[in-house]
Amino acid sequence: MKKYLLAALALTVLCIPSNAKKKEVKEVLFGVKSGVITISNDMGEMPDFGGMGMDFGAMGGDFGGFGDFNLNDMTEKIYFDDYGRKTATVTIMSNRTTRTVAIGDSTYTINETANTATVMPQFGRGRGGFGGFGMMGGGVSVGTIGQIDWLNLDKKTVKKNKITEIGEQQVGGKMCKKYTMKQSYQGYTTNITVCIYEGIPFYTETQNEWSTVPQTSAVVAFEETDVPASMFLLPEGCEVSEPTFRGMGGGFGGDFGGFGGDFGGFGGGFGGGMGGFGGF
Repeated sequence: MKKYLLAALALTVLCIPSNAKKKEVKEVLFGVKSGVITISNDMGEMPDFGGMGMDFGAMGGDFGGFGDFNLNDMTEKIYFDDYGRKTATVTIMSNRTTRTVAIGDSTYTINETANTATVMPQFGRGRGGFGGFGMMGGGVSVGTIGQIDWLNLDKKTVKKNKITEIGEQQVGGKMCKKYTMKQSYQGYTTNITVCIYEGIPFYTETQNEWSTVPQTSAVVAFEETDVPASMFLLPEGCEVSEPTFRGMGGGFGGDFGGFGGDFGGFGGGFGGGMGGFGGF
């Protein structure tokens, strides 16, 4: 009898997981299947990184120092397919082109000229980049998927982010819904204005407590078109390596190959003010 009771108990335990209700994860997608987004950034007043205990003097790599290049001169395009499930961010800065893609659980930043790539685990939010610093900058990155499902706003999301619809605005040749929202993170509060087209953030203006000048990012051109599958893959023969973090605080350079060099264009989109600075 004891043997039969143990067998019945084991069967009951095995059956529990199959009967348990699984928590459904809501997938956030665009309302457009595929396309190319061209972005313009105006970062306004940059924060004083010196107070963060980091010396960016050696971080420049090819740029010769943090202060020797203008972030507003950065050209950025985001390619997407499968309603945003696949994205690739192409960044041009100081005559250097990088492409950042998410493959599996890793993010690859590709130096197209040298055919090399740096690989790191995915951090933060969004796809095709890191976006970890984006919470301070508003957590909304232009052209990328975030945590908010703009196509299907629910009361909980609206209340949590203090979202208010305030009308419409034309951005990048498309008429967008315009919202204001407010987000708080680790004691910082960010006021955000965002314009949405088919679930895609087309414009953000963020005002942070540590900055007197708003930071803006906007789509200046949008083409709804097919994107080659190769855009979301590593090029043939690409040499992949992991970055080393030598000199954290004493000079970030190490094997990064420069701020935006091999590490590449701030990850997946500067977007909503520092949106892709990376989850350092």
